[in-house]
Amino acid sequence: ASAALPLLCIDSAVPIACQCLLPSSDEQSPSAMSLLYTSMFIKKTSLLFLLLSGFSLVHISAFIISSPTLMKFPRLCRRSALSSVTNRTYDIIVIGGGSAGLTAAKFAATFDKSVALIESSKLGGDCTWTGCVPSKTILSISKRVYNWRKMNERYGYLDNEMIVESQYRMLVDVKREIDENRQRIYDHDDSPEVMQSLGIDVIEGSARFLDSKTVDVTSNSSSASQLSAKCGIVVATGAIPQILNIKGLDDGKYWTYENVWNDFFTDIEQSKPKQLKDTKVIVVGGGPVGCELSQAISRLGCSVVLISNDRLLPNGEEIASSELLKVFEKEGIDVVCGESAVSVDKDESDGIITLTLRSGKIIVGHQILIATGRKPNTSNMGLEDIGVELCEKTKGIHVNDNLETSVTGIYAAGDCTGDRQFTHYAGFQGAIAARNILLPLKDSGKRSDSVPAATFTDPEIASIGLTEDEAVIQHGEDKVSVSFRKLSQVDRAICEDADMHGFLKIVYKTKTKQILGATIMAPSAGELISEIAVAKESKLPFDKLSTVMHAYPSYSIALQQMAAEVYYDKLKKSKTLYDVLKKLGL
Repeated sequence: ASAALPLLCIDSAVPIACQCLLPSSDEQSPSAMSLLYTSMFIKKTSLLFLLLSGFSLVHISAFIISSPTLMKFPRLCRRSALSSVTNRTYDIIVIGGGSAGLTAAKFAATFDKSVALIESSKLGGDCTWTGCVPSKTILSISKRVYNWRKMNERYGYLDNEMIVESQYRMLVDVKREIDENRQRIYDHDDSPEVMQSLGIDVIEGSARFLDSKTVDVTSNSSSASQLSAKCGIVVATGAIPQILNIKGLDDGKYWTYENVWNDFFTDIEQSKPKQLKDTKVIVVGGGPVGCELSQAISRLGCSVVLISNDRLLPNGEEIASSELLKVFEKEGIDVVCGESAVSVDKDESDGIITLTLRSGKIIVGHQILIATGRKPNTSNMGLEDIGVELCEKTKGIHVNDNLETSVTGIYAAGDCTGDRQFTHYAGFQGAIAARNILLPLKDSGKRSDSVPAATFTDPEIASIGLTEDEAVIQHGEDKVSVSFRKLSQVDRAICEDADMHGFLKIVYKTKTKQILGATIMAPSAGELISEIAVAKESKLPFDKLSTVMHAYPSYSIALQQMAAEVYYDKLKKSKTLYDVLKKLGL
């Protein structure tokens, strides 16, 4: 799924307005033409004033998009996609049809630019097919199953035998809902038909650079074509599973985030355990993917052991890791932290998997899921042959602040750069890359410190910016303050019996109250973090959130209450001055 961002600029927006406003050939009257060019002059003059006044391109984009004349006939600007493409020159070529690539292509099409979108597999990328959409679907269903099971245990509606009989019907429904949601989002947002309706040529095949403006595309049918770009090329090839060097792993079958959406269901169906809990799934990796899938698979009924070479979610606040560990242990997930897998062996006679850890400890199970991260997908494109540099540390495509690579005219966006891997960040970068290729001036595409992140366990864990430890290292302990509230102090959480595990933590500068980072663990943390993201990006001091009324009893009102405490504390420090002013009658 893409997340198009409307970053427009003068010299491209005005011609589009012209095309949209021009009447057909039999309607072109002098008065109509006069009105058109008068409108153009006013728009361009106003835009120039905004530029000279120091407005950013984002402000200008809002000004342009708000114009009813510009948006009145948007489809008049669209080109029709070609049914077949052999050798052709485009304004822009986009390699990769995931979040970054789709957004880049849609952005370019918005400006009536000719666009070739090259994808070797299915449009939509990891997010639609193997990441966001299927994982959030299975998390949602597994939560309903888990809550239903708890209610059944409390009120005894079904006996155990009836539950066992229904477990396979439940799995069939889970698989069906995952497939339906993926297809629905694909059909609505990502399909070739959608792209063609926007004037984007979708070309199936693998791209290889011949030079900085030309790529060779080989389709699955082995036919080849050469495409050239007049303005530039965006590489948005995403990432692939990072598989650790575990002895014996390649000798047998294992799951990854790519194949688990099919293999989990088929493998369980084939083994047909009497009860799902008789199937033990070993999950290697304690990051977001490992944590989400461990909880989902456990809640669907399987036994799960999670192996992490560090604490859970090691890049975030330690308190989030410890609280999530408590949740998992309470739900019966066996968590082993500070360990790594050394070797794996599978007994073909009974299908038993034996995993040996670094300490010598043995873990026995029936299935194994490898969730040890993702690495940039940059191979077999000829990047290094034409001088595109890769980052030594991440192996991603090295880009500058404007997302341009070491080769002029070639840009990269999303996971293939080795930057933080999030669909929304990839979509943002895709739009920025296309914007920087097609429009004058440049916008920054590196915003890793402003990227909100969410792990959709139950409860969710969301964050943005710096942790407390990171803030202290960067700014000094005496310059950093923290506002903290347990979820047990939030009325909505108490009402929903969700107050056992969770918190809200805001890290800010002591003097200016500028937000440096935040971590929230709550049922709606993924939503709550957006408010902090807006405040942080707009440089709104944390205490100022107290002046914005929030609905009660919502989870978000806790943010207002926390900000109010900071605000009141600031007022107390000026109490003497206020007392004097009050006596003066002010």
